[in-house]
Amino acid sequence: MSLFFVIVVTSFLVIVALQYSVIRVILPNRLSSMARIILSFVATLAINTIPFLYMGTDWIFDQLPWWHRELIVFPYAILMVASAFSGTILLVVWQARGALSRLLPGFDKTKRDFLRNSTRIVAGASLGVLGYGTYHENKTPEISRITLSYSGLHSDLCGFRLVHITDIHAGPFISFETIAKIVSMTNDLKPDLILLTGDYVNHNPAYINGCLRLLDNLKAPAGVFGVYGNHDYYTGIRRIEEAFSKTHISILSNSRCAAEELNGLLNIIGAEDPVSGWATDAQFPDPGKISELVVPHQFNLLLSHRPGIFRMCMDWKVELTLAGHTHGGQLILPGVGERGLSLAGLFVTYTHGLYESEKDPEVRMYVSRGIGTIIAPTRLFCRPEIVEVTLTRA
Repeated sequence: MSLFFVIVVTSFLVIVALQYSVIRVILPNRLSSMARIILSFVATLAINTIPFLYMGTDWIFDQLPWWHRELIVFPYAILMVASAFSGTILLVVWQARGALSRLLPGFDKTKRDFLRNSTRIVAGASLGVLGYGTYHENKTPEISRITLSYSGLHSDLCGFRLVHITDIHAGPFISFETIAKIVSMTNDLKPDLILLTGDYVNHNPAYINGCLRLLDNLKAPAGVFGVYGNHDYYTGIRRIEEAFSKTHISILSNSRCAAEELNGLLNIIGAEDPVSGWATDAQFPDPGKISELVVPHQFNLLLSHRPGIFRMCMDWKVELTLAGHTHGGQLILPGVGERGLSLAGLFVTYTHGLYESEKDPEVRMYVSRGIGTIIAPTRLFCRPEIVEVTLTRA
């Protein structure tokens, strides 16, 4: 039994316990204690049997009616996250209920009512916010357009446009219909070059062929290039590699390639993902192998699933690095700092948006918020994005 499996099962059981506590607390006062226990147990059991309905089958959700995702999968994920959040708040309020009652004596008549009403408010707000993030923001990808200027940029690259897509995570939360929409939006931009930075499938190999058949429709004169992400290894890297070999997409793994008709001008480098350190700034085991791929006097474009590589490639004179992995944290509090406060900032240094090296402002990295999600299909102030970059001469 792996440590990862133990962590997942333990986390699930903790959330189920929190869910049970929340349901029991918010049930009406008129019910007896035993009735609340029984109803809470039955409700919790019913909610958490949903994943087992799909286990042991070869089905994938794109082969099921759309309402399975919209009316079962999404609400289940929302309930689980809301339970974890409101259940944790419930524990905090329970511990601080005495002090809070003294501060707000008119809020409710008794400490028990205060606790129950607080839980209802928090649980209701959580469900509302997560519902909005799931059914609206998560389904409204935007195109982020940025223009980057470089002194000495070759005239053939002036006005050159590239599009970056990352973290599709094909699976229960991202349908093939959504992927087809992203492909169509990208092709409508008519970019010169398309770049992909990993995590094409969330974890289920059943989605590989369907996802890559759609990505094979991406079109750009200078080609389509990509790298693998950590979830591609979790899914099964050999099967992913085999599926990519049947497409026109060029995958780079600690290797480089010149875009079509731009040999000697644009050097595309792909960094192999270190796989470990899912929620931290992962350490790349052999950065020297990547740095050797940088070509002086060309525009060097580095593809890396992990943005943590930017700390190293600042010294390599890589003009532009494209990365993903963070999903922007899926939650960004606007108005805090230059780019808002991202949930991903609890774990990694570079969360989303454009970064510049302090040593050389023309050494830059863009971290995309990506397309898909993990844990829950919800975003807040962090819409999925397709990134369009236009190069100009300073």
